[in-house]
Amino acid sequence: MKKIISIVFIASLLFTSCDQDNVTYEGTAVGLSITSAQVSVPVEGSTEMFPVTITSTSPEDRTFGLEFVSDLPTGGGVTLGTITVPANSYDGTASVDFDFGNITLGDGITDTFSIRATSESTAIFGTVLVIEYFKAVICNNSTFTINTDLYAEETGFTITNDVTGVVEYTMPPLLRGVQTFTADIFLEDGCYTATITDSYGDGQVDPNVTGNYSITCSILTFASGGGTFGASQSRSFCVNQ
Repeated sequence: MKKIISIVFIASLLFTSCDQDNVTYEGTAVGLSITSAQVSVPVEGSTEMFPVTITSTSPEDRTFGLEFVSDLPTGGGVTLGTITVPANSYDGTASVDFDFGNITLGDGITDTFSIRATSESTAIFGTVLVIEYFKAVICNNSTFTINTDLYAEETGFTITNDVTGVVEYTMPPLLRGVQTFTADIFLEDGCYTATITDSYGDGQVDPNVTGNYSITCSILTFASGGGTFGASQSRSFCVNQ
């Protein structure tokens, strides 16, 4: 099953969250000990570990298999590893590899698949783990959009690199009149400050219109603002951080 996710801001995009499910079993058996997880796959890919429970210990390390259940990863980029239980332990881990380059999902699209433990020699308790995964959004080609008030000639806009202090973008002067101005801006990975100014000192307002701006990239909104801000307004944001 696929669905759209909404992302307003991305700093570093890897996380795994799990809902714990208590497992009980009479006898010796092995199985996954959670029922759901979510993975944001970074551009370099990742190997995610999920908790496993076994009902008896052994003086030696033990290895078990994993298999897909009914929901397969139609978005691609998923390879099942194995379950490893260390010696003298009731707890182990199941590994799943995620290959960013082979995931066919678009930005903001999620896919789900389900897995469980397998073994030819040990009983399995049937916990099914449903994993939702998606690609971390990596984006540098941003779009600046400004919707002006009547006094567009009073409005200025810049984007400054927070580390170097270099002004990476300056909006060209606008003529009077309500209008929408857009510009494509490539921003290297890093952190920036967007500053909008009004030479009259009342922001983007006239008797009929209140203006605004945004800096977007794919499904991300890096910064937005405008409106009634007085002489200036600044917004800090980061790209792929």
